[in-house]
Amino acid sequence: MTRLQMNARRRCIAALAAGTVALVTLPAAAQDKMQLQLNWFHLADHSPIYLAMKKGYYKQENIDLTVLRGSGSADSAKKIDLGQADVGISDAPTVLTAISKGANLKMVAVVYDKAGNNVFFRKSANIKSPKDLVGKKIAVPPADSHRVLWPAFAALHGIDPGAVTLVNVKPEGKQAIVAGNEVDASFDLYTSYAIWEKVLGKGDVGHLLWADFGLPIYGHTYFVNNETIKKNPKLIERFLRATHKGWRDAKADPKASIDAMVEQVPGLDGPTLLATMPQILDLCVTERSAKHGLGWIEPELMQKTIDITFANAKPEKPVAVNDVFTNQFSSKIKP
Repeated sequence: MTRLQMNARRRCIAALAAGTVALVTLPAAAQDKMQLQLNWFHLADHSPIYLAMKKGYYKQENIDLTVLRGSGSADSAKKIDLGQADVGISDAPTVLTAISKGANLKMVAVVYDKAGNNVFFRKSANIKSPKDLVGKKIAVPPADSHRVLWPAFAALHGIDPGAVTLVNVKPEGKQAIVAGNEVDASFDLYTSYAIWEKVLGKGDVGHLLWADFGLPIYGHTYFVNNETIKKNPKLIERFLRATHKGWRDAKADPKASIDAMVEQVPGLDGPTLLATMPQILDLCVTERSAKHGLGWIEPELMQKTIDITFANAKPEKPVAVNDVFTNQFSSKIKP
């Protein structure tokens, strides 16, 4: 080999080496920052999100997720409509009501395939049916979804919605106000049963699950602003895929799900939250999700949800079932 050939070979090797170093040292692609607006303070049904974070599912989808504490379903709907977060959690009737008032929202997956709307009370209150609520004082936070649904639920049972007194309370104060006998009962999700037992005592908690009394509707949903669908539809698809992996894993190991959230959110009562997981999974993982994948929305059930939501008062503007939800971002991940 001539000196000229040797020099050319050295230059080629050096160039290749430099290229290899350049490939290795290239900066990683920036992750998409995304904000998830919760409906309330942290509860067990939020834990699959933290499990997905811990397992790196959002990172795998190139998402840098921030979770924001909520102040009620109505407030969550408002913030997503105003573009203050990318995706929110609210129950379907609250989202539908917001849409009927002009909010630019669309549901992209259900969380509670069966609604968990419920009323809790001491068994000594002698409440056996919805009609027994007449004349009672019932605690409910100002932005709670139960306020949206109560008129429709009351109408199903021939009850004047004004026949009960709704008492404002902070979300974290519902159990205490009932325990202190300041009110007769409180509207709260069925999934909080273990929390009520902790405060009132085991064996002393009575409840009425609205779904058992003629209210077959969707519960919590993941929803977005329609502008997000236009500008970044793949972001929604990636978010749901990561989130539903978290739900799949939470069903297999509920404790790991709760532990993941407790590790990241100070001050949570892990054992009590874990005790609520059986009710949560019962409402969230159903035959529909086993067939179609977690979060799937059926038009017929969404139509029933619309009908019941507006049973007592017509919407301010027409609400068409095909305009309020989409399955186009379905993860198709089965539990």
